[in-house]
Amino acid sequence: MGKLDGRCLCGAVTYTSQAEPAFTAVCHCRDCQRQTGTAFSVIVGVPAESFELKGELSEHVTIGEDHGLETKRRFCPACGSPVMSEADAMPEVVFIKAGTLDDPSWLAPQLEVWGKSAQPWVQPTEGRPRMERGPNA
Repeated sequence: MGKLDGRCLCGAVTYTSQAEPAFTAVCHCRDCQRQTGTAFSVIVGVPAESFELKGELSEHVTIGEDHGLETKRRFCPACGSPVMSEADAMPEVVFIKAGTLDDPSWLAPQLEVWGKSAQPWVQPTEGRPRMERGPNA
């Protein structure tokens, strides 16, 4: 696939990652629903060591309901675009918000997490596992 590039809506924040994604997922947790303003967030997990960010991000910290650990939800202070998250439960991974990728056309989520919070009108996708909670919950 090559490198992943992306940016926020206004372009004040850009990023790149040279690594292949560790995973792609749909997250149905209520925090992702609130952050994105919709029923779920599509995320791409990349190794933190490969992630390069340019620009300043603001952050809002949430606490995981099951594990009690922090998740830093980082967004552009100028346009409000959610760009990435960093979770203490998985410190070696950066969770890129897939909508910020310059080219998201290749993306096909491999799994769904926090299915217990999925909205009833969002049906599971055949052939894609839906976990009741997160992988470390």
